[in-house]
Amino acid sequence: MSDIQQNYSSKPKNGPAMFRALVLPRKGFNTAGGLPVIKATWTGAKADQKALNDYLATLNLEKKPNLPILYPHVMAGSMHMNMLSHKAFPIRLLGSVHLKNRITQYKAISVDAVMDLHSEIASYRLVEKGLEFDFITVATINGEKVWDEISIYFQAGRFGGKTNPSEEKSFELDSLKSPEKTGSWKVPNNRGKKYAKITGDYNPIHMSPLAAKLFGFKRDIAHGFGVLAEAIEYSAAIQQAGGVDKKLQVDVVFKGPVYLNSDVYLRQNIQQNANRFDVYCGENPKPSICGEVVAV
Repeated sequence: MSDIQQNYSSKPKNGPAMFRALVLPRKGFNTAGGLPVIKATWTGAKADQKALNDYLATLNLEKKPNLPILYPHVMAGSMHMNMLSHKAFPIRLLGSVHLKNRITQYKAISVDAVMDLHSEIASYRLVEKGLEFDFITVATINGEKVWDEISIYFQAGRFGGKTNPSEEKSFELDSLKSPEKTGSWKVPNNRGKKYAKITGDYNPIHMSPLAAKLFGFKRDIAHGFGVLAEAIEYSAAIQQAGGVDKKLQVDVVFKGPVYLNSDVYLRQNIQQNANRFDVYCGENPKPSICGEVVAV
């Protein structure tokens, strides 16, 4: 199959992509066929200021001259959805789990910057319980790379990784020893709908307790990237890494759900690693999100 290229001069529409993700049948992944080469470019991308202000207000983030470090991912979300819901993509999106991200901000991005966003579905790895595949996004300004990320998704299944796993492994974060609570906040009951309106991510697990239960959750869950943005703010991890003028790298591993209408706790071990933090949901003794922000 030849490469698939999608080009946009304005923000892609998300509704048709969500519909395709929900209803289109998928042939499933196999190692013989691998993954198709699907690429997309949004030329002249610029943050919608109302959406940005709503994002900041919803997550209780301070308004600053530069975009939050996660925001290019939010801007590219509808483009990602159109790629992953393409009829040639063999994996059913609602059966996949957003597992990890590695984000690098090469320089702070002004809130009114005009960028080109480029994304492509990249490599995959066979692991013991299924398949990991990478999704790469790059933001450039006047041809200069200012931000990039690798999003890693996981699809459960028997693809041969148990007996013949890929040699390459995705990154892991060191565990924190005896972390102490350094912050807490409440994820409100209406967060799913508010965040979806801003980002266009209307995955049913964020919108309805009943739909979430159909996917094995006890109720609807918060968007992980929203909770991560709050955790970065509460942890002061960017300041610990030297501030926004540094070249910064954010690593995150999503280990479990953060439920709506729940109390969330931030835990750190400053002596061990001031740049690392874990996010806990309610009484769950295991972290739901593990993150780190470092200067690179």
